[in-house]
Amino acid sequence: MERAWRAHGQAWARRLFSTRSLTIVPVDHPNEETMLRLLTRLIGLLLLAGGFIALIVDGTRSIAAGRLMVTSLNRGTSAVFPGLYQSMQSSVENVSTFLWDPVLTTLMTAPVSVAFGGVGALLILLSHRRQTPLYYARR
Repeated sequence: MERAWRAHGQAWARRLFSTRSLTIVPVDHPNEETMLRLLTRLIGLLLLAGGFIALIVDGTRSIAAGRLMVTSLNRGTSAVFPGLYQSMQSSVENVSTFLWDPVLTTLMTAPVSVAFGGVGALLILLSHRRQTPLYYARR
């Protein structure tokens, strides 16, 4: 009985891997565009996760304080990277004081969760491959 099963298995393997039925499909190797799309999506997901974590932290702080507490980009950046924030401010002011004072200070008042989540969602949307439109024949 065992010999019959072994012979059946060998015949099945010969049929499966015969050169007549085996078709070789070329593998689509990832190119630079695919790798850049993957990197963009990864950065977008990390930023989206960071925005979600910032939202949870702000929500927890708001519940503990009994009032709405939101961490702005200004406060978050100066708390985490104080040297980087000061150097960024001085270098942008050297270029243009108008760029720092009304433009970037207004943008830095946005909540961390909204800024990270928005940029992350934008990167994820930009990393999707455009689908080719379907064309239907008209009669």
